[in-house]
Amino acid sequence: MPDSSGHDGQIVLSAPVNQAAPAGTPQLTAKFVHYPGSQQLILWLPQDGYSGYRTFRIRGPGESRVEDTGVTQRLNGRVQILVDTHPWLPGDYHVEITHSEGWSHELALTKLEEGIRPPAPEPPPVPNSDGQPIVYRDGTGKVLPSHDLELRAKALERLTARFSRRLEFEGNFRAGTIIYIEGDIRLSFSHEMCGGGVHFSIDVPIAAKWESETGRPLEERDDIVEFLAAETQRKQARSWNYVIRDNRIDFID
Repeated sequence: MPDSSGHDGQIVLSAPVNQAAPAGTPQLTAKFVHYPGSQQLILWLPQDGYSGYRTFRIRGPGESRVEDTGVTQRLNGRVQILVDTHPWLPGDYHVEITHSEGWSHELALTKLEEGIRPPAPEPPPVPNSDGQPIVYRDGTGKVLPSHDLELRAKALERLTARFSRRLEFEGNFRAGTIIYIEGDIRLSFSHEMCGGGVHFSIDVPIAAKWESETGRPLEERDDIVEFLAAETQRKQARSWNYVIRDNRIDFID
């Protein structure tokens, strides 16, 4: 259970699993980030968090209740959930994210005592003495084809880029450009001052033109636009609310 004094012990993650989910349902993605005096568990849902997810639960040592709330109340954007794990006591924890269709994503993890090092990762495989191809395996011992490794490497690279994404602002309040930066992705969105109860608006391509104007897949649109709106509010318009429309983001009182 949480402790306001904080604990710097690191967290060891097990492989996420799905319970009673339809065949082919992607799994949750999880990452632990640790700094002295600060740490965070980062979760990425494999699909839009507003598409039927119901409850976000965390149980701690002795089945103590750490958190029990609606998924949409915990979203940072459309797919990401951030959890401050620094207050957690050492012990075993279990994350459960339920869906309205009766299945769930689940993740087991262990917070170690401060100063205890996590188990060393498995050493990389070495070439066989008989010259046979190297066999790669995941954390459960399952043999991975080489293309699977490539896909996983690309996915990890993308997640790292997404974790560090940011906005840059050019121009002034009357008119200018906001640049979305995620790894080597750079998307420009124009904005201008408005009237009639709207302080300013950011232009975004409608869904039908998103891919042709940005070069990014349509399934990324909602997440990018939500980040654009929320981060602009945080950096430039804390006292205003925003409304995401089909072709723009309006900032209002």
